[in-house]
Amino acid sequence: MQTLMKNFFVLSALVLVGTWLLAATPLTANAQTHHSTVAQSTQVGLTTGWANVRTGTSTGTSVVTTYAPNTRVTIYQSVNGQIVWGGIRTWYRISSTNSAPRYIYGGLISIGSSAPSGQGKSIVVNLSQERLYAYENGRQVYTTLVTTGRPELPTPTGTFHIFVKLHPTTFYSPYPVGSPYYYAPTYINYALEFQYGGYFMHDSWWRYNYGPGTQYPHHDSSGNPSANFGSHGCVNMPVPAAAWLYNWAPIGTTVKITY
Repeated sequence: MQTLMKNFFVLSALVLVGTWLLAATPLTANAQTHHSTVAQSTQVGLTTGWANVRTGTSTGTSVVTTYAPNTRVTIYQSVNGQIVWGGIRTWYRISSTNSAPRYIYGGLISIGSSAPSGQGKSIVVNLSQERLYAYENGRQVYTTLVTTGRPELPTPTGTFHIFVKLHPTTFYSPYPVGSPYYYAPTYINYALEFQYGGYFMHDSWWRYNYGPGTQYPHHDSSGNPSANFGSHGCVNMPVPAAAWLYNWAPIGTTVKITY
């Protein structure tokens, strides 16, 4: 009888221990799940030009570093911030939300893991000839005379990529009233931005003459006084040429400006 009672108590103890283990196991698993890190949904992008990495979503915040064109970045968040140009208010957070904030302006990022689009297409602007050439797979498919920046506001040279396309839009002068470079708000039919800071290839409906020498003071046949000088750094062209370029060149198209 004593042996039977002893076996009963041992068996009961084992059952109690097993029940406790079964009950404890899901609690432990829940605790581990509760403390695990939640994965963030991210996107991949490429910088389309030289891009400042800032601590906030405006040009008044500190620059941490600068990325070269075609730098691959991970985008953790899209937020609204300062509109720098083209009506774009999106800024991309390229640091995780549990680390120090780092942002790049949305106009300088192409979403997607591949290289910028426009592969096989390129645009060459020759400042000596004041002429634009369009190439597709190495073959010239279009050309037009242009007017580039006046000597004091030159068109930048180098290799760039189109990263903003606007149709139509209005340009507003970055120079104050009274400045010799001020201009009234101007309607533009087709505009393709290739360099940070508002450098566009666009139509200039107020001009009649294009080509060599038009970047310097001259007399334009249109009779419009503002057409007697070169541009403010943009690449001006007739409306039909700008329309053709706008429809032909996608975001990411290479732009080479040279002498």
